[in-house]
Amino acid sequence: MQLSHVIVGLEEAVDTQLRLSGPEVSEAGTHLMTALMPAIRESMMSVVTMAATEVSSQLRTQKVEVRLVDGDPELVVSEDGSVAPLPPQPAGEDENEARITLRLPSYLKDLIADAAGSSGDSVNAYVVESLKTSTNEPRKGGMARHRTTLEL
Repeated sequence: MQLSHVIVGLEEAVDTQLRLSGPEVSEAGTHLMTALMPAIRESMMSVVTMAATEVSSQLRTQKVEVRLVDGDPELVVSEDGSVAPLPPQPAGEDENEARITLRLPSYLKDLIADAAGSSGDSVNAYVVESLKTSTNEPRKGGMARHRTTLEL
């Protein structure tokens, strides 16, 4: 992905705004943009890196890395060798066969019930989904909890 397209768009937007002011303000704004370019580029790289980290956290057996190619970030998906794949479920076993008893403080149980109700889930479904997420198990259907689009 080329950050230069985003930077050009930003420069054009600032330039359009500066044209509305006098020549002194316009010149000062141009100098300010020139001085800010390294910080803007670094901030954009941070956003790309955070996005790659967020996506990696939602994948069980793969990771997303950011590599610089000619000064621009490139996202690379590779197998994450540090995570063992889930063992296959024996044929005929019910997915919800295991049971555990969990003792919680009553305030925490209430918080979980409120969160489950807000998401439209039962307490059990909410807890199971939370545990799956915290262990990086992919959600049913491969759907991610958070979605966003970055245009770079």
